[in-house]
Amino acid sequence: MFSFIFLLGRPGCGKSIIYNMLGERLRKEKLAREVMRIDDFPVLKDIVDEDKEFKRHLRKEGGFEVTDLSMLDDVLKRINDQLKKLEKHGRVIFVEFSRDSYAHAMKNFDRKVLDRSLIIYIYAPFDVCLERNVHRFRARQKGLDDHIVPSDMMHKYYRKDDYEELFLKSEKELKTQAPTKIIVIKNDVESLEKLRLEINQAFNKLRKSV
Repeated sequence: MFSFIFLLGRPGCGKSIIYNMLGERLRKEKLAREVMRIDDFPVLKDIVDEDKEFKRHLRKEGGFEVTDLSMLDDVLKRINDQLKKLEKHGRVIFVEFSRDSYAHAMKNFDRKVLDRSLIIYIYAPFDVCLERNVHRFRARQKGLDDHIVPSDMMHKYYRKDDYEELFLKSEKELKTQAPTKIIVIKNDVESLEKLRLEINQAFNKLRKSV
C-alpha cells in the first residue's frame, strides 16, 4: 500500500468527501491499519500567523490572501518534512492541497516521498468550484466551520490548473507528466451517486496498483 496519497484539485473540487470515502474503504478492507489526513490550510495558517507584519499576506473577505507566493512552497516543504517523520507501516497519510501548477508544487517533495506516493487528481471545472466556494462562504456566515478562498483569489490563482490542461488533452498525457502514479476522479457535476461510482473505480485502480 502507498504510504502517502495526494488529493489534488481546486478549492471546492470535493477533496474532503473523497478523503472520507476512500479512508473508510481502506480501513474496511484492511488495506490500512490507520488513516491520517494533512490539509495544507492549517500549515498555511501557521505560516500566515508568523507573518506578524503582513509582509506576505493580506486579510480579505473573511479569510486571507497570500501576496508572496513563495509562502505556498514553504507550506509544502513543511508537509514534506512531516510526512517523513509520520511514515509508519500500516499507516496511510492523505495530503490535500490546491495549486495552479502541480508540476511546480510537487517539486517540493523528496523523491523518497514521491516513490511511496499515489496522486489522485480531482477534476472539477473552475466555474463549478467557484460556485461551491460561494456556498462555503454563505455557510460560514451562518456559523458553520469551513475555510474559504476569497473569490478574487479563486479567479487570479485557481482559474488555471496545469493538470486540468493535461487531462483535457488526454489522461495518458497527464500520467506521462506526473512525478508518480496518478488516478483521476471526475467530480464535475452535482451528483453524489456519480461521485460514489468515480470513487469506487478509483479505489479499484488503487488496489490493483498496490
